[in-house]
Amino acid sequence: MSFRTLFWSKYALFAVILMTVVIIPAIVFGSSKTIYVDHGASSNAQDGTYDHPYHDISSALDHAGDGDKVIIHDGTYKEHVTIPKGVTVEGNSKDRGKVVIDGGSNKPAVTMKHGTSLSFVTVKNGKDGISVVKDALAKLYDVLVKGADRDGIHVEKAPLEKNHRLYAEKVEVRDSGKAGIYSDARYTVLVNCSFHDNGTDGVDFLAGVKGWLENVTSNGNGGSGWKAVVDGSDIWSRNNQFRNNGREGVEIESFGAAGSFGVKSSKTVDNGRWGIALVARNASASSMWKSIFLEKNSSWGNRYGNVSSVIRAN
Repeated sequence: MSFRTLFWSKYALFAVILMTVVIIPAIVFGSSKTIYVDHGASSNAQDGTYDHPYHDISSALDHAGDGDKVIIHDGTYKEHVTIPKGVTVEGNSKDRGKVVIDGGSNKPAVTMKHGTSLSFVTVKNGKDGISVVKDALAKLYDVLVKGADRDGIHVEKAPLEKNHRLYAEKVEVRDSGKAGIYSDARYTVLVNCSFHDNGTDGVDFLAGVKGWLENVTSNGNGGSGWKAVVDGSDIWSRNNQFRNNGREGVEIESFGAAGSFGVKSSKTVDNGRWGIALVARNASASSMWKSIFLEKNSSWGNRYGNVSSVIRAN
C-alpha cells in the first residue's frame, strides 16, 4: 500500500472520530442539572442555583454528579480543582481569559477524571497545570494553560480506545517548567492547539500512543517541538508547524519495536538542531525509517539540516 493510500485511510478514520466528538457530545458529556459558581456573589446562601451560586468551584464539584454541568462566573479562583466522573465545567462568558483557576503549587491545578470536560477557562500554575488521570476519557476546548511547575498537561496511561481518549481543541499551553503536553500510552488527539515557550518539549509522546495532530503549532520550546517514541505507536499528523525550538522541530525515537509515524504538509523552521531527527536508541532500531512516513513537508533554517539520517544514540 502506498503512503498516500495509507495516510488518507488513517485521516479518514480520524475525521469520523472528530465528527463524532462534535456532533454527539451530549452522549459522552451530557448534563442533567446545571450548578453555578460566582466568588463575587453577594448572597450568603449557597445552593448552586443561578440566584444563590457557590462561591468556589470545589464546593460546586462536591455537589456535582455524573452528567451535571458547572458554570463558572468571571473571576480568579485560587484553588486546586478535581472534576468528578462525568462532569462538565465551563467558563460563563465563553472567553477563557475571564475565568482563571490558579492552582498555586504542590498539586495539579485541575485534575480530570473519566468522562469530564473543561472549556473556556485559563488554568494557571499548579504542579502540573492539568492532570488527566489513568484510563480517563477527557475533553479540553478553548483552554489556556500557563505557568505550571512541571507539565502544562500531564496525561496518564489508558487503553487505546476512543472511550478513553483525550481530545484537545483550541488549547494553548505556555511557560511550563517541563513539557507543554506529556502523554503516556493512550489515545490522544490534538487539533488547533499551540504549545510554546515551555521548558522542555512542546509535545512529548511516550511509546504506545495512538495519536493525531492537526493544525498544531509548537514553537520556542526549550527541547523539541514534538518528541515521540515510535515503538508500539500509531501516530499521524498534518498541517503542523514546529519553529524556533531549542533542539529538533520533530524528534522521532525508536528502541526497535514496531510502530508507525506519519508527518504530512508540515513545517519545521529555524530549530536549534534538525528539522526532523530520526533517533535510534539501540542497534535494533537502526531500520526504524521503514515505519516513518514523511510527505509534502517544508523545512528550512534548521541548524543541522532538514531531515537527518538515522542517528544512533544511547
